[in-house]
Amino acid sequence: MPTFPYTSGQGALTQTFAQLRKGAPSKIDASYLQRFNIAPANESYILSILRFLGIIDEDGTRPDGSSDYLFGNDDAFKTGLESAIRSSYSQLFEEMNDALQSDRDTLIHWFRGADKTSALVGQRQATTFLTLAALSGHGELPPARTNGQKPSSSAATAAKKPKASAAKPTAKAGAASSESVTPENMSESASSFGRDVGLSVRVEVNLPANGDAATYDAIFASIKKHLMS
Repeated sequence: MPTFPYTSGQGALTQTFAQLRKGAPSKIDASYLQRFNIAPANESYILSILRFLGIIDEDGTRPDGSSDYLFGNDDAFKTGLESAIRSSYSQLFEEMNDALQSDRDTLIHWFRGADKTSALVGQRQATTFLTLAALSGHGELPPARTNGQKPSSSAATAAKKPKASAAKPTAKAGAASSESVTPENMSESASSFGRDVGLSVRVEVNLPANGDAATYDAIFASIKKHLMS
C-alpha cells in the first residue's frame, strides 16, 4: 500500500476543505462526506488524505488542536495547512526543499521512486500534493466541479430547433395551384362532376284536340329523335 495518499478527483479534495472551513465536526467519516455528496464511492481516499495530514485519527475523530486553522481566516488557514503539509510530507521536503514550487513531472518521479508505485498512482500522488499546495497558497487550484450539470431542456431545445422557413410552404401552395388548372385536372374534375350529379328534364307536349293517329305518331317520333337519341 502506498505511503503517500492520493485521490483521482481533485475537485472533491477542494470541496472537502471548503466544507470543513464552514464547520468541521468532531468526527469526520464517510457518512459526513456522503451528506454533502463529496467523492461518492471514493470517500476512503479523501479520508486517507485527512488522516495523513493529522486532521483526523484512525477512527475519524478530529484531535483537539490539530486542525484549529480550519476555523481561521484565509491567511491562518493557509499557514496552518502548509505547516501540516510540511510535517506530513517531511521526507519529500528533506529531499526536495522547494517541493511546493516543484513541477508535476518532477513530483511524479519522486513519488514513484519513494513508493515504488505505478505511473498512474504516481501521477495522482503528485496531483494530490499540488492541490494541497494550492490550497495553502502555492499554485493554482484545479477547476471547480460542475457536478455534471447539463443544460436545461428548454435551452437545449432552443439550441437544436431549426429556424422556420416561410418560403417552402408558399412554394408548395404555388405548385398546388398550378396543378389545379391543368387540362388533365379540369377533365378529371368534369368527369367526376358528371358521375356525381344527375340531370332531369321535364317535357310538356300539348296535343291538338282534333289530331288523328298520324299526327300523334309524327309528334312522338320527333320527340324520340331529338330528345331521346
